[in-house]
Amino acid sequence: MEMILMPADQLRIMMIEAASIALKQNPPQVTQAMEADELLTPEETAKILKVSKVTIWQWSKPTPGILNPRRIGNQVRYLRSEVMAAARQKRGTMIG
Repeated sequence: MEMILMPADQLRIMMIEAASIALKQNPPQVTQAMEADELLTPEETAKILKVSKVTIWQWSKPTPGILNPRRIGNQVRYLRSEVMAAARQKRGTMIG
């Protein structure tokens, strides 16, 4: 086994170039699930569902539990996939 010594900067450049080549040859595939799980603000959620922010807040309570809020620090976010699923599930009574 041989040992090769090289400066850290040169190693870093080689690794970046190798990663760049690998990504060009095998680009990451963005799936619908990845796009669907975007985090939405209450305002964005209300706009998508065409309801007020007060309604979003009410639907986020354990009862009726229509929406499942995610708390990140002092902020509330909703997964787009869950918002869309709730919209489809409650289309007759929730939206319309």
